[in-house]
Amino acid sequence: MTPEWWMALAALVLLAVLIVVVVVLAARQVRLGVQHKRMRLRVDALDARVGGVQRRLEKVPGIGTGRHEVALVLNPIKTNAGQVRRELERLAEAEGLGEVLVLETQEDDPGTAMARQALGAGARLVIAAGGDGTVRTVAEQLAGTDVALGVVPLGTGNLLARNLDLPINDVEHCLRIAVGGRQRRIDTVDVRFTHEDGRVTRQTFTVIGGAGYDADIMGDTKDELKDLAGWLAYSEAGIRHLRGKRHEVTVALDGGQPRRFKVRTVMVANCGMLTGGVELLPQAKLDDGLLDVMVLSPRHALDWARIAVKTVTRHRSSVPAMHMEQAQRVKVEFAEPMPSQLDGDATGVITALDARVQPDSLVVMLVAEDDASVRDDGVSAAAPVPEPAPHI
Repeated sequence: MTPEWWMALAALVLLAVLIVVVVVLAARQVRLGVQHKRMRLRVDALDARVGGVQRRLEKVPGIGTGRHEVALVLNPIKTNAGQVRRELERLAEAEGLGEVLVLETQEDDPGTAMARQALGAGARLVIAAGGDGTVRTVAEQLAGTDVALGVVPLGTGNLLARNLDLPINDVEHCLRIAVGGRQRRIDTVDVRFTHEDGRVTRQTFTVIGGAGYDADIMGDTKDELKDLAGWLAYSEAGIRHLRGKRHEVTVALDGGQPRRFKVRTVMVANCGMLTGGVELLPQAKLDDGLLDVMVLSPRHALDWARIAVKTVTRHRSSVPAMHMEQAQRVKVEFAEPMPSQLDGDATGVITALDARVQPDSLVVMLVAEDDASVRDDGVSAAAPVPEPAPHI
């Protein structure tokens, strides 16, 4: 065979190989095209589903297609409620925080469902603007999360706001602190109440809970007097309930042996400042990982006078009718049903309570720590507890 013949044969073989390669590549391209088309159809179907879900979400009050950085849980009947909403929307726009999710409380819900909605919408800051009930129920839902609580006090007692040293009479300042203040972790308290019918309810509070005389005052203070006199209205109810009998209770601290007392009131506190700036328990701090327990057992007017003098003067001398201790868990059983309260709101008649501190469980916004009811070292405690408090 001549060289020309071999060259022609090589060309034919090369051409055949090229044809095979082209055919294979074409077939693969066809398969890829079919797969791409199928994938595109699946993506389109998924997009349609997502669009449908988004359209349904848009119909749910308080939830839109976007996430909200800031949410406001607002009691709309409170004085200055309108000002709070307008000022917060202005601040959020100025700080580039986007649209504020505004959720108004209802007569039968001071903030629980609204706080859950705010969490579901992705809020990183939830501002509670209302009374102690609104602040407590919002805090209850935020406890155990990294979402911060801002407080704008619009109530009568404003207990948590006082213990955080917030300017309770300056709405605009409180909003600025809520939006741009300093974050600090504080403890909350998980409490179980046993009721007369045997039911056990579980709630969270941030300031103080108790049963007896203090609950009588909270439950019997007249609303119209609150509107006229503010926190002084509690004094009128306190005077009316000053006379009364003592009740037998047993108190057990941290699983220890129960001790018997005859009391007018038992209080479990996370911090110590009450209405009017009265510091009932100066040693109680919001972040010390401890509960402060106070048992008051006055027998007559002189005992009440001694309790009052010690509270007002903060004198270190002991008063026999005033017993105080600290613990991480407190169990109290009442020989007969007694009225209860949490953070200044009446919570019904109970036969027992079981309170446990939940250290570092809530992020709050405050302006400074010098006068707030927190420890001076700037570090929150982390005492061990039996179990974490779930959301109610």
